Amino acid sequence: MTKKKKDINLDNELNENLEDVTIEEIDKDMEDFYIDDEKIENIKYNFDKERLIKDAIDKAEKDMTKSKIKKKYIKIAASIVVLISIGVYSPALAYRIPPVMKVLEKINDTLKIDEISASLEIDTIIPKAVVENNKIHFVKITRYKVDKTKENKESKDDNKGSDNKENNNEGSNGKNIVYDEYGVVNFIHQMSNQIINPADGKKFGVIKITPQNIEIALNSIKNINNDEARDYLNKALRKWQNGDFNNAVEVHNYVWHMLGGEIGIASSLDEEEINKIKAQYFK
Repeated sequence: MTKKKKDINLDNELNENLEDVTIEEIDKDMEDFYIDDEKIENIKYNFDKERLIKDAIDKAEKDMTKSKIKKKYIKIAASIVVLISIGVYSPALAYRIPPVMKVLEKINDTLKIDEISASLEIDTIIPKAVVENNKIHFVKITRYKVDKTKENKESKDDNKGSDNKENNNEGSNGKNIVYDEYGVVNFIHQMSNQIINPADGKKFGVIKITPQNIEIALNSIKNINNDEARDYLNKALRKWQNGDFNNAVEVHNYVWHMLGGEIGIASSLDEEEINKIKAQYFK
């Protein structure tokens, strides 16, 4: 009963309130409630646009800085790898820093860099650094090859009518000489075999190094048909003539390439043999 009375009272109160509201008041309330474009434009933002933009720019700058630093480290790492690779390929580049040079030579020897570069003929494209007279200079192995079959035929033709029957080592000018281009290169190769250590322990023929044989080689290199090879070997053998055999590994591998070598590349000097030659002929 009580609940019904309360409901009747509420209804009566609502009716009385509605009777007090005029049409004009209702229209005004509706007008205030209506949101048009002008009101939307007048709404104030509750955030700082400039700060948001600044924060976005700062974040972008930080990201760019991180990216630049990362690229810088990558470049530095790549440069170090390249420098080490060049040093291992040509340890002589570090000759002014002996400890570093020894480490590079050890790595070169362990990884068989010289043998690999020779077998792939990389050293005919990229010169190697060598030290002579406290100066670095570069030696690029020639790509020129001598033809054994062709040269042997020419040698036989040259020997016709010659009074000398011993290895064709006597020229018309009275000097010992080898006319056969292949023979000249092989003569130098077998001389160098005496004073080098081959990587695989194999040597094919040895001609003893004596002042006379060095002279024969010097007289014979004019019969090499390649200017670059002829000039290089002339300079190299002049050093031998003065008792300097430090270039023997380079000389051996140079003529070894010319002969189309596949096994027996030189890896180091035979210091014991060099000392014997010096003691006997270059006191």
